Amino acid sequence: MTQQTEVLIVGGGIWGLSAAYHLSKFGQKDVLVLERNDDIAAETTPQAAGLVGQIRPSVTMLQAIRYALDLFSQFPRETGHDPGLRRTGSLMVALTPERMDAYARQIERSHRNGIEADFVSHAEMARLAPALDVTQIEGGYFVPNDGYLDPHQCALAYAAAAKDLGVQIQLNTPVTGFRQRNGEILGVETENGFIGANHLVITAGPWGAGLAKKVGATVAAQPIRHQRARTVPTPGIPDYHPAVRVTDVSCYLRPDKGGYLYGFFEPTPVSIDLEAMPPNFRTGDIEPPVAVMAEAQRRLAPTFPILKDLEIAEYRRGITTFAPDGAYLIGPVPGIDRLYLATGCAALGIAGSAAVGRWLANWIIDGDSGEDLTMFSPERFGSQAADQGWLRRESEQFYANYYGIRTDE
Repeated sequence: MTQQTEVLIVGGGIWGLSAAYHLSKFGQKDVLVLERNDDIAAETTPQAAGLVGQIRPSVTMLQAIRYALDLFSQFPRETGHDPGLRRTGSLMVALTPERMDAYARQIERSHRNGIEADFVSHAEMARLAPALDVTQIEGGYFVPNDGYLDPHQCALAYAAAAKDLGVQIQLNTPVTGFRQRNGEILGVETENGFIGANHLVITAGPWGAGLAKKVGATVAAQPIRHQRARTVPTPGIPDYHPAVRVTDVSCYLRPDKGGYLYGFFEPTPVSIDLEAMPPNFRTGDIEPPVAVMAEAQRRLAPTFPILKDLEIAEYRRGITTFAPDGAYLIGPVPGIDRLYLATGCAALGIAGSAAVGRWLANWIIDGDSGEDLTMFSPERFGSQAADQGWLRRESEQFYANYYGIRTDE
């Protein structure tokens, strides 16, 4: 069986669905999303924490998060589909004077960029997060316009809005190869036959680099385990409870389904070699993170002692994908016209999904992303991207120091 479409998106996770929505919103017709599973957003998307925070080291990412917050806030009214945004703010907790100094620099930078963010008293922190033991902390600041959302609900909202605008989604269709000629993409080979396309986008998360390799492109993306746990419901969590980041112990926490969802960036990261996995490997095949989340609980217990008494209702077996510098890998694939790639979410996949979808749509429709995205270029590492040892070492180091104190903040 042979099909033909104008725009083909390989990967039905949140980035692919956002791209599909933005393409259709901007007037692009004949868009098809391929997903290898029997449902969309079935791999890494629902494992995410869904934090949407504006405190970012680059103006490009700051603006991307602002766009996301605006889009998610307006989405129910504009599309009739709710991405589930809870705009309750972010509480940044410091355990040391050094972290407070870093926070002061972050607040100053935020004010220069028009972000509301200020130190708050211990009493106010206790009001915002009643289970927080403020006697154990140095201080903290609050970003009132931040938020969080349910990643799976958000992905489904993108999909529903895209389908309303004519996007087609085809499930159970793994891509087995690509067809190109004279430096132009022609389409993909699947188990059900060839699908031709004039424009093709790879948004397959941790599997993106492997798919790009099939067309001869080397992408510096390292999949790394990143897991979370959700507790059973507990009384006393107010509706206004913010997302909390205890950065000195590399942890974060937010309300979820009546309990707490928490996770952390492991100091000794565990990379995952997807090329060594069987073709049918899925995120759910990862071992439940019992020991990892026990360590996360131990780290959070001094500030959130309630966690010691709450049973775990769910383990989330996530995979995140990092480039060595922690920035996205987004843009045209070098040497192949009309082929685009978006991977390297760097634990900022949900919050960045809105801007990523818009950038990809602009590239396809206008031939330009609309912004200077040189910092995300898939070819920025040159030949060094092929050095697997370097890639793994640098990417793991960035992951392990995700909440490290930056001297340039």
